[in-house]
Amino acid sequence: MSGSTDGFGPSGHTDAAGPPFAVGGPSQLSLDAGRSGAGSFTVSNVTGRPVRARVLVLAGAGADASWFQVVGESERAMPVAGTATVDVAVKVPENVAAGAFSFVVGAALEEAPDQVVSGPTVAFQVPDPKKRKFPWWIVILAAVAALLLAGGGILIYSLTRPEGRDPAPSPSATAASTTRPVFNRDDFLVDESSMQEDLDMDGIVDVSLSDTDLSPATTVRSPTIVSGTTRGVGLVADPTFEACREVVLGSGSIAIAESDDDAIVCVFTSGGHAAILEFEASLPDETREVRFTVWE
Repeated sequence: MSGSTDGFGPSGHTDAAGPPFAVGGPSQLSLDAGRSGAGSFTVSNVTGRPVRARVLVLAGAGADASWFQVVGESERAMPVAGTATVDVAVKVPENVAAGAFSFVVGAALEEAPDQVVSGPTVAFQVPDPKKRKFPWWIVILAAVAALLLAGGGILIYSLTRPEGRDPAPSPSATAASTTRPVFNRDDFLVDESSMQEDLDMDGIVDVSLSDTDLSPATTVRSPTIVSGTTRGVGLVADPTFEACREVVLGSGSIAIAESDDDAIVCVFTSGGHAAILEFEASLPDETREVRFTVWE
C-alpha cells in the first residue's frame, strides 16, 4: 500500500481506513463560582507504530480559544498502542455573559497537523459573574486614618498653642476654696484701653484697669495696669480670702504682663470687702478675661 486513503499519517499506516488516534473523555464539565474548571481526556495511538501527536482544543459556538489551555506539552511522543492523559483547563473571563458553551479536544499527527481527530463534544455552563464583596477594609482604613489625623491634630495643637491659653479654671476650684461666705462672684473682659469696675455693687468704683495695647492710637506693647481706688492693690499666691487678708497692700497700682498666667491681685472695696481678681494670660492686642470674687 503506497499511502493513506483518508489523509491520516504517512504511507506506513497499517489501517488506511481508520484515524490514527482515539480521543476519549467526559461529555460535560462543571465550572466553579470563579468560572474555572478542568477535565481529563485520553489520546490513544492506534496507528500500529510510534508517532508524535499534537493535542489541541477546538472552541464551540460562542466560546473563545483563549478560554482553554492544554496543561503541559501540547505535542507528545506516543509509542505503539500507547495512551496519553491530557488535562485541559478552562477559565472564562468575568465580562462574558452566563450561558451554555462547548469545546472539543482533538489530536493530529505531527506530520499532518491539519488532519484532526476529534473527541466527544464537551458541554459546560458558565455561571453568573461572582459578585465582589464590598471592600469594607477600605472603610476601616479610612476610619483609622481619620482617628489618627484627629489625634495628631490635637497633639499638634497642644504642643504649639500660645502660652497661657489654657481654659479658665472653674471658680469652685479657686476663689471658692475658703470658708468665708462669698458676697459677689463674676467675670469681665478687659476689652477697652481704660475701664472701671464696681466689685461690691455699691455704686462706687473699686478698681481701675488700663491697657494701651487696646488703644488704636498706639503700637507699643504694654501690660495691664490695675489700680485700687480705696487701699491700693497687692499680689497674692492663692485666690483665697485668707491670702488676701494677710497681704500688705502696697502701691496704688500693679502691672500685669500679658504673658502672666492667672496673676492674682487682692484689693479692698469701698465697702470694706476683700476681693480677688484673677487675670488670664493673653496675646498682644487681645481682650483679657478677669474673674473676681468678693467676700462678706
